[in-house]
Amino acid sequence: MFEPEKIAGIRAFYETRDRWREILNFRTLRPLVGQVKNLFYGDSITNAWPLHEFFPGRSLLNRGIGGDNVYGLYDRLNEDVLPYRPQRVFMMIGINGIEEEEARILAHLQALAEMMSGKGIQVFLSSILPLRSPDNWNRFQYQDKIVGINAALKTWAGENAAGFLDYHSCVKDETGQLAAECAQPDGTHVTFEAYRRMSEVVAPYLA
Repeated sequence: MFEPEKIAGIRAFYETRDRWREILNFRTLRPLVGQVKNLFYGDSITNAWPLHEFFPGRSLLNRGIGGDNVYGLYDRLNEDVLPYRPQRVFMMIGINGIEEEEARILAHLQALAEMMSGKGIQVFLSSILPLRSPDNWNRFQYQDKIVGINAALKTWAGENAAGFLDYHSCVKDETGQLAAECAQPDGTHVTFEAYRRMSEVVAPYLA
């Protein structure tokens, strides 16, 4: 399911990212960190979320990398999730690679959740966020697809995961787009206001 060529591609991409070098440095701190209760796993939207500011004093790690996708999360699982023995993982991924077949996207997301839950982790799947037109990567065309994936994920998570976090609904406007006050100029990344709303959604589920 997670093809070697896709894994090789994301590994090559990581080498271009400053955040990847940060993550490599953070891995050296594992003996000092020990076990964490909450781990946020995803791409740039997770990476930029100032979690420790919103949740001071909580046991959590941010393991988001800009540009990451399902193949990267699969490849990083044994280094960036499992060694910390988190009680709960909050996974938000899917906008990078949204052009792939919907069934394939869902299968990858579900497989990742099952890999973690099989280790005794409570996995919370997160909705893919809406976009705002015009977006820098020409992905606004997938708005309806995002809604469909989110609906399928919600149903699946209700039966197979710890829960589903609907960030999509709290940051969209009346047209279904990422709300103006929540959108960065690129139409994909989000503002402090969006993170404030998202933090309200996730707060009740933190361990």
